[in-house]
Amino acid sequence: MNLVLEPLSGMIEVTANLSNAMLVAMMPYVSDAARKLELPVPQPVTIQQVVHCGIVPLLVNEGEWGGFGVELDSGYGLGFQHGYLAHFETTNSFYGLQDPNEIPRFVGPVRMTQTEAVELARDTLRKLGIPLEKVFAEQEPRVTPPEKSRTGIVPRYRIRWAGPRGGESVDMEINADAKRVERFVLGFNPNLRRPWPKIDVTPKLRSFGPRTNPEYAMKLIPIILGAVDEYGKKLDLAVPGPMTTNHVARLEITDNGGWPHVELELTNGWRFIYRNSMVNGFYAPDNLFDNERRPMLIKDYVGKWNMNQLQAITLIRRTLAKLNYPTNLVRMDFNPQIHTSTITNIPRCAFWWWCENETKDDLVSKVEAEVDMEKGELKSLYFDHKAFWGKPPPIDVPISLPRAAETQASKGATSPKPQPSPKPPAGPPFRSKLPGLP
Repeated sequence: MNLVLEPLSGMIEVTANLSNAMLVAMMPYVSDAARKLELPVPQPVTIQQVVHCGIVPLLVNEGEWGGFGVELDSGYGLGFQHGYLAHFETTNSFYGLQDPNEIPRFVGPVRMTQTEAVELARDTLRKLGIPLEKVFAEQEPRVTPPEKSRTGIVPRYRIRWAGPRGGESVDMEINADAKRVERFVLGFNPNLRRPWPKIDVTPKLRSFGPRTNPEYAMKLIPIILGAVDEYGKKLDLAVPGPMTTNHVARLEITDNGGWPHVELELTNGWRFIYRNSMVNGFYAPDNLFDNERRPMLIKDYVGKWNMNQLQAITLIRRTLAKLNYPTNLVRMDFNPQIHTSTITNIPRCAFWWWCENETKDDLVSKVEAEVDMEKGELKSLYFDHKAFWGKPPPIDVPISLPRAAETQASKGATSPKPQPSPKPPAGPPFRSKLPGLP
């Protein structure tokens, strides 16, 4: 069991030593990308070809770098996130244009059809060693054809593929005059994640929350496992029992203002949230809408729509009733927000009942659920209400260790469920010049 007792993400201090070490370690990645893209630059790419470099000053997702980017003396920019090439741009990118007065220099003839442009986009992904289905580019793209400006046609196609949860998976600009790629951005995608290179410099976090007291954690763990056991039995979930630490892959315990917030992942992929003194929700391994850490392919989610929304809501109500919450706290007496996949043949719906307070500046309660509309099954369920806050389990030691430096301990959450760690921008900055670079 991987027990996590302190924040693993936050802002870092970018020093000359850190930037230089990262630059040296990333040069093989830069060379490999330039070779696969067939860029007209000397190989291998060396530090002497780098004119600017930038680090996104974040550690995210258990210590991963927020992002890294370089600009070469040939004008090419390459940005990396989560260990993979996520951003490429030339100095001739129309969609990266900042000054509209430069539009006339992009005018020219259109020498490619839309079909040819789409094929070039897919071929570029293949050259990078990316299977199309891993970035959802086996689907039909959304294409913006060449646009007409006041001075003539701008021969650029913009080709985009959406991810099944929304957002852009691939955004590529094709120069239909020169028949080449001028720019692309790949969104965050766990299918592409790979390890960053190791460096000898340890980044320093600028700020972080309190560290959970290990003694508190040891007393809390059996309480959590017992609560998850009982919760799983009530809902007849496919989880092992009686539950022990051998069933747990990862357990993260944080101080949420004097009471615990816990995220538990089992070895079989099921995840649970425990807050205060109760289990708040579960997420099946194949849930769609709250599963950004796990790789996924569209073909594994395609199916038929066998339920309507009213039937799905009835299923959610029936399931919540098994947990015996006070009925006046389960606020579902208004229309929910309903979310579906951007892929029409993925039969999943997410329903959110977010109940605001009287002043409408915070939430009183949340009910969130995802329903597999083909199988008639819940793939996730989350419930919390402000009435449950500030009531930790009876443990006779402090939840957090004292801190040597002055800190601001987190107060009670302003919403029933914390927001995920920040994600880095898709394209790390190419023009943030750092001290100490050659």
